[in-house]
Amino acid sequence: MNTFKAALRVIWRHRAYLLVYLFGLSLMMIALMSGSVAGAQQDAASAGVYESDRATVAVVDRDGGKAGIAQGLREGLSAGCDLIALDDTERALQDAVATKLCGPDHHRAGGLRRTVRRGGSHGRRDVPAVRTVTSYTSGVGAMARMQMEGLLSSLRSEYRARLVHAGVDADADGALLAHSVQRVMDEAQANGRDGIAVAQTGTAGDSRTGASMFGVSMRFGGYPIMASMTVTVALVAGVFNAGRVRRRLAASAEHPSRRGMGVSLACLLLGVIASAYYLALSALLMLPLGTDASIAPESFALCAVTVLMYALMAVALGFALGQCGVSEEAANGFANVFSLVVAFTGGAWFPASLMPDAMLVLGHLLPGWWYGDALSAALGLGEYAASGTDVEAWASSTGLVLMYAAAFTCVGLAVGAIRARRPRSDTAERTTELAVG
Repeated sequence: MNTFKAALRVIWRHRAYLLVYLFGLSLMMIALMSGSVAGAQQDAASAGVYESDRATVAVVDRDGGKAGIAQGLREGLSAGCDLIALDDTERALQDAVATKLCGPDHHRAGGLRRTVRRGGSHGRRDVPAVRTVTSYTSGVGAMARMQMEGLLSSLRSEYRARLVHAGVDADADGALLAHSVQRVMDEAQANGRDGIAVAQTGTAGDSRTGASMFGVSMRFGGYPIMASMTVTVALVAGVFNAGRVRRRLAASAEHPSRRGMGVSLACLLLGVIASAYYLALSALLMLPLGTDASIAPESFALCAVTVLMYALMAVALGFALGQCGVSEEAANGFANVFSLVVAFTGGAWFPASLMPDAMLVLGHLLPGWWYGDALSAALGLGEYAASGTDVEAWASSTGLVLMYAAAFTCVGLAVGAIRARRPRSDTAERTTELAVG
């Protein structure tokens, strides 16, 4: 019990690492996941509704409203664009482009009528005399331009068909062109009213979305858990393996197995606290999504076991590092770098489809990959989305994480045994003790 309390005091002395790695990085996770939760709530509010981006369009008529082409364009574009009034000056057009407005500049209808007539009689396919000015930064403006060109192409085809049927000289008064405009724009508006059918494959409030967000937060928690546990446990093991402390413990009446058990219990308690903290934090981040996003109790239990085994593996790694007798700076650097490598190659921060083959091979050799795979199997995500929770795959991946913990523990015990048989030369330290005594 005295050793257990002493180990807890050592952990508390190095609480800065816990504050930075465990709690500090959790604030970053809260910020990232809060944005995801807000986006999920917005998606839930707009579920079943599709709203495309709308361009701002101005139709400038320089033909005096002949045949109603300008008005027809306004009616045809109104379904997907916001129409504004714009003066017919170069300054106004330039200002519109600078402010990301799309301005189809409509020219003479009479010129359009003569162009179609010439195309029908002489085989020429000149485009209508319509000028379009679009902001170079406006993607929706380019889409509006394509929509306008489609309307004019349909109008030319319709007008040409009417001229062929009635005769080239049958539209002296422009009635055929006006009828063609009306027909094309009516068809365009009818097509716009049909809308877009939205097929829902899952909303933000269902259990699949909640499980996905929970899995992402737990994957993100793998890095701070490993970094904090590794460096803290390494420092605890290093303190109890220091020459002076080791000699005092050897001279005490407490059995070595009880001392080792006390230190191990303190480190395991730290791992349990870290696992419970991130489990509770991930669960709290899901509360804004509502009860529909709750996770099945069995899936949550499987995730709890997985993160506990992962924390145990990190404790074993810290124990092995401490048995090697590394300094505090070396332990901190190793824990930080190794945890980053495990997180990157384990698919915690970007999907595996974006990784090169070499990184995938390295990821399969490290525990972070199997930690993430166990979470996916428990929650039915990724490759397990079709089958749902896969207990066998979860047990296999979690077992691999536990095997890493066993391997690190064996390495630590082996290094400790070697160092016990070949103690370092500390003659100067002993001489100092004798002099003080």
